[in-house]
Amino acid sequence: MRLLSTIEPKTAGGARLKEKIEGYIRPEKDFRGLFSVGFTPSIFVHTNPSDYGKAEGAFDIDAVNTPVADIAIGLTYKEYIAGYMDFSLGFNFADASSESSDPRYRNIFSSNIPFASEGSISMNFPNRAYAVFGFDAFRIAGGRDRLSWGNGVMGNMMIGDTLPYHDYVSLSFTGSDWFSYQMLASFFSHSVNFTDDASDSDRNPLHGVRFFLGHRFEMRFFSGKVKLTVNESIMYQSEDGYLDPRLLNPLMFLHNLYMAGNANSLAVFELEYAPIRTLSLYAQIAIDDLAMPNEPQPGRDAGASADGWGLMGGLRFAMAQPSGNYFFGNAEIVYTSPFLYHRADDTEKSAYDLYYVSSIRVQDGGAKRISRYLSFPFGSDAIATLLRFGYKDINLYSVEGNIFFMAHGVIGKDSMTTQYSGPSDSSVSAPSTSNPFDPDENGEVEYTFAFGAEGDISPLSFLSINAGAYCFLIWNKDNEPSPCSIDFQLSLGLEIRY
Repeated sequence: MRLLSTIEPKTAGGARLKEKIEGYIRPEKDFRGLFSVGFTPSIFVHTNPSDYGKAEGAFDIDAVNTPVADIAIGLTYKEYIAGYMDFSLGFNFADASSESSDPRYRNIFSSNIPFASEGSISMNFPNRAYAVFGFDAFRIAGGRDRLSWGNGVMGNMMIGDTLPYHDYVSLSFTGSDWFSYQMLASFFSHSVNFTDDASDSDRNPLHGVRFFLGHRFEMRFFSGKVKLTVNESIMYQSEDGYLDPRLLNPLMFLHNLYMAGNANSLAVFELEYAPIRTLSLYAQIAIDDLAMPNEPQPGRDAGASADGWGLMGGLRFAMAQPSGNYFFGNAEIVYTSPFLYHRADDTEKSAYDLYYVSSIRVQDGGAKRISRYLSFPFGSDAIATLLRFGYKDINLYSVEGNIFFMAHGVIGKDSMTTQYSGPSDSSVSAPSTSNPFDPDENGEVEYTFAFGAEGDISPLSFLSINAGAYCFLIWNKDNEPSPCSIDFQLSLGLEIRY
């Protein structure tokens, strides 16, 4: 939709690009069925497996995490019903809490082909399986799929495309061209199921509830040139299964006034403005917890909670050429305070439970857990920037280059936070070198600089070949004082799909 909104059919390039897109989209029919078989082998080579031997959630290696084969089936009837399911074969995602996937990255060469490199094989299905029902302005959807709210390229402040899937249900309403609403619930295993090693067994029963519930209001003004979005959400949990129905209220922006012990609320405001057809400017502001003037202040008063907030700003452009191809690009910068997404009780038992961090289970010699932020992939305590630019011919080829820089403090998704005890606990700003709630957590700011290029080409309608080359330079890796660590990374893959 963003691409279509940039097309100016009155120009030769815009008219040609519109023809290409219309040729790529199949004619509308009442019933449409899908059956596809895909084969996607990929290889990954890097030069520094000793320093980059374990995949971090923030730097996914698609060449290794992509299933090597899958079968997909789907069906739609007009705009009323749609369903989809895939069955795939590959490895478990690399940041599962098991060590079995690590050897794939401790070698110079790795692959997603079973038995071609070390690592546990997994029948990863379904990663996508959903059904949609609705008519006119109303839609209800449920199942399993990747989700994202917002226009960020590196990630989004509330829901980012960081997890392999969400188990979700969604209700949406579109009142007109200027207003739409969506309620989304995504469900996870309660953290208590992972508190001792014995619970890793898939034969132990799960208990407790834990889920994300969010409300999204989109409003468009001035013929669609300005879009204002208000997102309100809560990460809710209860070890004994208690469910507070007040959290269903889409206008309850102050959730943590009454349930701070078992929930964390987050509000995100988005603004997008298109001054000209080919350019879009956007921003996001995330508010996790900010002390008001009459409340205890962080670093000064006992009982104060750590402030949590984040900022994002960026621009996006797409420019059609006379050939019908187009240039595209992005520039983006993000700041996250040290304790954004972190909200906890005073007890150590629950200190890790209220964060905006997932608890997806996978099979890997027993039940294991994938731990990733639900939102911005690098989490709190970071300043990150990205420049991205490329050129694309619809359904034929594309090339892209990007430059990335990030400064990240010591506070991550496993860091402890409670409440300030007074002036002795000094407040911190990103990127931090110490955690005021954990004297053992200190170190150096980690600096990451990465640059590279990637591209794909489709010489045949059923065949796509992709390749990428990147260089990573990290100073003070893992927040330990150390010189620059360098890794050159190459990936190559192809996709055959009928």
